[in-house]
Amino acid sequence: MTRLSFFITLLAVIALACNALSSQPAATETQPAATHPFSPSPFPSLPPAGASTPARPTQSSKAPLEITGKYLMAFHACDTASTECRDPRNHQVYLAQSNDGAQWRLVPGWTPYTGSVPDVIRRRNTIYIYTPGNLVRYHLDTGVLEGPVAVTVSGVEMFVDPSVFVDGQGRLVLFFLYGQMGGDPAGCLPQETTCKKRFGSATEVEGSDGASFTLDKGDRATVTLVASSEIRSASDPDIFFDGTQYILYISHGASISVWTSATLRGTYARVASLPGGLLSQGSGGIPAGYFAPLSGQYWTFAHVPRGGAATKIYRAVHSGFSRPLGEADWIAILSGEALGLGSAVNVESPGFAVNAP
Repeated sequence: MTRLSFFITLLAVIALACNALSSQPAATETQPAATHPFSPSPFPSLPPAGASTPARPTQSSKAPLEITGKYLMAFHACDTASTECRDPRNHQVYLAQSNDGAQWRLVPGWTPYTGSVPDVIRRRNTIYIYTPGNLVRYHLDTGVLEGPVAVTVSGVEMFVDPSVFVDGQGRLVLFFLYGQMGGDPAGCLPQETTCKKRFGSATEVEGSDGASFTLDKGDRATVTLVASSEIRSASDPDIFFDGTQYILYISHGASISVWTSATLRGTYARVASLPGGLLSQGSGGIPAGYFAPLSGQYWTFAHVPRGGAATKIYRAVHSGFSRPLGEADWIAILSGEALGLGSAVNVESPGFAVNAP
């Protein structure tokens, strides 16, 4: 996703002191436009890892869904005509499906629930949808939808912007941005002129079915931010594999950098063929990526507000990372109006998965 100042310190301290799940989400403050050049909603104010958020569906509810598309996309939406969409508590998670990656429709029978910056993946007969601190599972074989379930990463007090991958042993691996006490986890604190943003990964604990993870050693990527530079944020990692290397997208507001590693849990390096490692320079952010093996092309999904209209999700199809994407490369594929949600509805923060075991 969405792959944007936060008021979380007090909530985090209370949650840690009580050693219990928080029953209220954190408040959100308006982000300075100079720091985050488009909607701050993909940079939500969130409680510490493992804290719960009021959400539907409820535990173990029966919800037979018509999931038949080759591809899945989780995203959040918000009606700008009636809601303060800068507050992530007002975001709703939806699930869409497609047979070609270009034409999308909502999954029939899906009930949206409270959540922001989602990611989705299928493993065997279960679809997992992650939002910061929470997980919803849908079991294709039984039609049971369960959650939200609190997600924990041992050794990590706070994490945001989850992106998930299935490793060679069939375990879920969670990529994330480390949280930050007292400020926007995507940017430097107000008193800092420079800072580092760390991206880590964690491996699923056996038997937890995606709810518990153990921190992997080292950082997957580290981004140095300078307050006086054009790029002042780093967030929303998205991990995928192109058949030869692992690719990590990182969002910088409305821009996307590309990082690669030969191993899933390795140290990722910026792609040298792109100026500054940027695939998108102000034309799209909060990304999701996919390599289509039959065509040998990459699909990059992102969102950005344009022309004062409601935010849409776009796709760019490209052969590699030899040049930055321009405005003409992006084609709108999801909008609130096209999905029947309303012309004033923002759709943001795409999370992409192949609907196959």
